[in-house]
Amino acid sequence: MNKDEINMPKGPKFLQNGGEMGKIIEAYDWSKHPLGMLENWPLSLKMAISNMLKTAFPKFILWGKEFYCFYNDAYRPSLGNKGKHPAILGEKFEFAFPELTDTLKKEAENVWTTGEATWHENQLVSIFRNGRMEEVYWTFSYSVLIGEEGETVGITITCIETTEAVKNLQLLQESENQLAFAIDAAELGTWDYDPLSNSFTGNDRLMDWMGFPKGMNISMEQAMDTIVSEDVYRVTSSIKKSLSGRVEGRFKERFGIKNKSTNKVRIVQAQGKVRSKNPKSPYRITGTLQDVSEQVSYERKLLFANEKIKKEEQNFRNIVYKAPVGIAIFKGRELLAKMANNSLLNFFKKESEEFIGKRLFETIPEIKETLENLYMEVFHKKESVRGTEYQISLPYNGKLKSTYFNFIIHPIHLLEGEVEEVMMVVNEVTDIVESKKELAENERQFRNHMQHSPVAMAILRGEDFKIELANNRMLNHLWGKTREEVIGKPLLAVFPELLNQKYPEELLKVMKTGVAIKDKASKVIIFNNGINKEFYLDYHYIPLSDIDATISGVIVTATDVTDQVLYSKRLEGFTKELESQVTLRTNLLLEANEKLKDSVAKLKHANEELQSFAYVSSHDLQEPLRKIQMYSSLILEKEYGNFSSKGKGYFEKITFAAGRMRTLIDDLLSFSRSTDDVSKYEMVDFNEVVDQVLEDMAPMIEESEAKIIVKNLPMAEAIFFQMRQVFSNLISNAIKFSKKDSRPEILISASEVPESRVQLMNLNHNKKYFEFLIRDNGIGFPIGMENKIFEVFQRLHAKHEYEGTGIGLAIVKKVINNHCGLVNAESKEGEGATIKIIFPSQHS
Repeated sequence: MNKDEINMPKGPKFLQNGGEMGKIIEAYDWSKHPLGMLENWPLSLKMAISNMLKTAFPKFILWGKEFYCFYNDAYRPSLGNKGKHPAILGEKFEFAFPELTDTLKKEAENVWTTGEATWHENQLVSIFRNGRMEEVYWTFSYSVLIGEEGETVGITITCIETTEAVKNLQLLQESENQLAFAIDAAELGTWDYDPLSNSFTGNDRLMDWMGFPKGMNISMEQAMDTIVSEDVYRVTSSIKKSLSGRVEGRFKERFGIKNKSTNKVRIVQAQGKVRSKNPKSPYRITGTLQDVSEQVSYERKLLFANEKIKKEEQNFRNIVYKAPVGIAIFKGRELLAKMANNSLLNFFKKESEEFIGKRLFETIPEIKETLENLYMEVFHKKESVRGTEYQISLPYNGKLKSTYFNFIIHPIHLLEGEVEEVMMVVNEVTDIVESKKELAENERQFRNHMQHSPVAMAILRGEDFKIELANNRMLNHLWGKTREEVIGKPLLAVFPELLNQKYPEELLKVMKTGVAIKDKASKVIIFNNGINKEFYLDYHYIPLSDIDATISGVIVTATDVTDQVLYSKRLEGFTKELESQVTLRTNLLLEANEKLKDSVAKLKHANEELQSFAYVSSHDLQEPLRKIQMYSSLILEKEYGNFSSKGKGYFEKITFAAGRMRTLIDDLLSFSRSTDDVSKYEMVDFNEVVDQVLEDMAPMIEESEAKIIVKNLPMAEAIFFQMRQVFSNLISNAIKFSKKDSRPEILISASEVPESRVQLMNLNHNKKYFEFLIRDNGIGFPIGMENKIFEVFQRLHAKHEYEGTGIGLAIVKKVINNHCGLVNAESKEGEGATIKIIFPSQHS
């Protein structure tokens, strides 16, 4: 019956305001129906239908034992767009719903018989609608209708279709399963903190990390108690900042957690997000924890290795590792990107709009050749594919860059076991792979240096001191063993005779405490080639630490001092004999002292003559040297072109030697003149001294582009021309020994020395002293050479590297000593040098 063709006059009272279904019931031809005309219907039926039609909730009535069907407007959408409506109106249940005869009809009959209502929530019911069988979910209740005499006259069905809600729940469950897989694949812990109740919950993995029973609800204080003490304040502050509405309610920290049961510490990367109704009412903060102990361990291992190698090699570099985790879901064999997190987008250097909704290999064609077969394998075998330290090339700044990563490509089955989607979890390990290579190379270099070290060295591992490495010096000189006889074997298995000596106990102590042990001239006995061989050794046991700071081995260094010890013992044998001769020698010494006084007087006179001789000789040498240089100039001007190439070389060496001789004579003259001359002391303005020196050295300063800063120098009693010598030598040295690839920078400053320092240096506390600092950024000099550089003719570099005679700083020291001052130097090779001069303000 077509409702549009039905004439709908004003109906009976119980059908009024019954909506469209009320009109359809009124227009229906009931004259041929077993129920008869509307006006003859029982009151209970009219009341039931009236109540049903006037409710906005889906309702259905089965009337009488034949279960005639009635329903309201709210129920109509559940019958579909075509088929059952309005054809089932007034029809028996088995005619209206033949597909439900064996299920819901029997339930209705049972309710009729027992009078007990039924209730079903999200019940799956297969019904015929929209031209086909459909699986539909319902929440419904069957209850009896009572007639005027209290008898059962029908069944009322209150129901609502929940198909859409159930399917959405199924999709949500699938999403949760996917998220759970992503969390599990990334080995993440999840956590939830309720600041109102102060309760804290975590997934099984997190509870296991913290040492609590799985599923246990704990307080925030208990959770914070598992954080290592040095991180607690930082984490607490960060949570408070997140809950306050700052940092957009986000929480991100890296910290250590300690298992309450095992005391195992692992480093985690935590991320979270505050949930709130408004910025001032946070009600939850949830997030994840990623175990980054391995990355941190690698970092620590590298740092530790670098520190160890620096002590031996001083050339290891610090490397820091970070490995982000990326997650993406791709749809179909076209690999259409449905989802990608920020880590994955950062990994591929893509923005979200460049990636989401696009095909993977069209977006990043560089990886197609490497990964396409792996994705096809997932679709074909329907199994996960994993890769470790996989290499691909990605575009970076216009060039392809090799990148390493660990990944899982996991199939997602949606319908009939087919792979509809795939999930990819990516963890970049480029830094780790490259660091492994570098660490392996550094370790190889370190072991190579150990093998060729002139000091006997070995590495022992574990509590049984298994010999991991022994260099040639240790094998050949001390042990007398081949490498095959010792490597991989416990120390006491190779040398059981050590068991009764102190060395195994000391090695064990180093392993347990991590504190190095060393000793000098220690006696050791080794059984070698059938005889006991005695050594006296200077040795050093150094602990070897793993990345978790546990001691796993010992580095042994040993120097054979047997000869020295034996010589020392022989010398001890002479002591008694020497003591018996002390008296005799004392008398002879007194006689010798008298002679020595006479010799000192003669030596002083000879020294004065020698100084005069040096002065006269240096002047007398000037004349022949001038002639050599004059005739060399003439030869260079008129005859040089006639020389052979070998002759030219000889001539250039003569010219160079003459120039060096000129410099040497000038320096000798300067050195001989740098004596104390009290009569020439005068008040000197050291600013004027330095200004004159800089003016004289202007060509050298201009050529080197040197930057010289002079700060407020004082006035003091001194010999003016000797002070010029001092600053001339110091400034020329600073320019001469500058770095080849940088501009010389020289700072000259002075300050008054505090009285406490004057007393500490045993200077005259009645005088005032100034401290002059001449600091440069040049090549510096090695530690240990602070005093040698002030000796006459001392040079730290070859003549062809840096010109000079090695007298300049000797002149400086002599002049400062003559002025009752002190001079010293400080430097680290490659980091410049600082000359310090302590100078009295007065000499009277």
